[in-house]
Amino acid sequence: MHLLEVMLAAALFSSASASSMQLWGRVVSASQQTELRQQQLERMELDRLRLQAHWQRELSGAQTCSLSSEQLQAVAAAVPVPPQLQRELLPGITGQELRVRWSVEGQPQLKRERLFTPAGLGLCTQEGASDAT
Repeated sequence: MHLLEVMLAAALFSSASASSMQLWGRVVSASQQTELRQQQLERMELDRLRLQAHWQRELSGAQTCSLSSEQLQAVAAAVPVPPQLQRELLPGITGQELRVRWSVEGQPQLKRERLFTPAGLGLCTQEGASDAT
């Protein structure tokens, strides 16, 4: 093998290795970003479940459909927001519903939103349902 062939083979091998390393680095970075996003979504879901359980525990004695969004907000204020999450409580249109919006600090594109009502939380009974109509 001549020196020119050896140098050309070395150059090709070197550029192929560099390209491979760049691609591998991008794949690892994308994988880490996906895992981080999944963890943040899980935090949002855990906070939703914690809020829902707290409402059901605190308001189960009321057993009425006439709870207002202000009452739901007051009970939700006792549940701390997990780190790196932002929780926004917005009253709904009817006065009995509460819209909860979660987002991650520094990532405005990652949001979740849920609408909660006394009926949806299982707080209405047959008597309470007829009172609300």
